Amino acid sequence: MSEELKIIYRQLSELIEPDYNPRKISAKQREEIKKSLMNFGFVQPLVVNMHPERENIVIGGNQRKKIAEAMGHETAPCIEVNLDLEKEKELNLRLNKNQAEFDVDLLNEFFDREFLFDIGFTEKEVGKLESEFDQKFNAITNDEAEMPIVPKFNEKYNSIIIFCNNELDFNWIRNVLKLQRHKDYKNSRVGEAHVLTVQNFQEIWEEAVNHE
Repeated sequence: MSEELKIIYRQLSELIEPDYNPRKISAKQREEIKKSLMNFGFVQPLVVNMHPERENIVIGGNQRKKIAEAMGHETAPCIEVNLDLEKEKELNLRLNKNQAEFDVDLLNEFFDREFLFDIGFTEKEVGKLESEFDQKFNAITNDEAEMPIVPKFNEKYNSIIIFCNNELDFNWIRNVLKLQRHKDYKNSRVGEAHVLTVQNFQEIWEEAVNHE
């Protein structure tokens, strides 16, 4: 049975970074570690080797150690282990490699998206931050919309296509069906709505018949 782990506060100046340490971090990651230390201090102990031939080598937490020293910290909580060089190197890799993945659905359900970006998550990890328009648009469902957002005519809807092979016929049908011109919400282009529900067509037809 393994011994119970104990947290011991050690002087940072006594601790040594291994020359093989492969872990690299970006400037952004470094800033996030700094923010964490400023807001919460050392809440995750360093892992330090106490093997006679590897004494005071930091196996896990070298980046936090360097940043804390630069910030003026003198001590840090440590967990001490006793490993030969090969086991030490294996543990170093495992501590850096065996990072847990996040459940994106739970992140989005329980945490504000802007907060996640603020503490260092990327769009690739949690998805792009939606604009106010995106939020409103994506909240629309087929039950709420006048017409389905992406109608699949071959699955649920019957359709009739009126083909115009010249501008004269097109202008006539446009006037008869009262096709309106609309400005694109994304830019200044103006287009025409060419999709009518049968209810719209019935209203137009009845109005035309009644005027005869």
